[in-house]
Amino acid sequence: MLGRLRLTCALFVVASVQLACSAPGAPAVVEVGVAAPKKSDGAGAEPLVGYDLRRLRPRAEEPLAAMFDRLRQQAVGEGKRAMVLFSADWCEPCRRLDAELGNLQPRAAIGDVRIFELKEEDWQGATRMDEFNGLRRRWYEKLGSYPVLLLLDAEGAKVEEMKEAIERLEGAGVEATLANWLAGAAAS
Repeated sequence: MLGRLRLTCALFVVASVQLACSAPGAPAVVEVGVAAPKKSDGAGAEPLVGYDLRRLRPRAEEPLAAMFDRLRQQAVGEGKRAMVLFSADWCEPCRRLDAELGNLQPRAAIGDVRIFELKEEDWQGATRMDEFNGLRRRWYEKLGSYPVLLLLDAEGAKVEEMKEAIERLEGAGVEATLANWLAGAAAS
């Protein structure tokens, strides 16, 4: 199904990366793809930004659900809509989605969205897959299928899952891109 999500540009940009260490007290969130605003090619065109992507990693002192809820509430407090992405390194559709998340988009389409990414390998390696699967089951019961990308409302409830968004956009005759999904979801 993700194969139908068209990549809007071939350029892969990761503007800012903060590496997380496994040492005690190391950050549990890695910021990826937070780009400084840039103008697009047209005169007076809307500024382009990178996706605000935060990778959540295991921390000994904080359970995943508590970490996610705290960071989601922080994002909402900053005026951001929250998304959660469950992915795995071995998953080809996840790699295509990673490439899409490296693209710059118009600020109006994605500037108010923060994506929290959880990679299976991080939680499996920390032998905490029960927490990973527990959080995933809040919105998506099926385990082992990737990627799962969900748009959440301000209270943390599921608004729409990516596969549902693709079907809705294609049914409306709109190109099924992540930016179009987010722009359209902002309008509704």
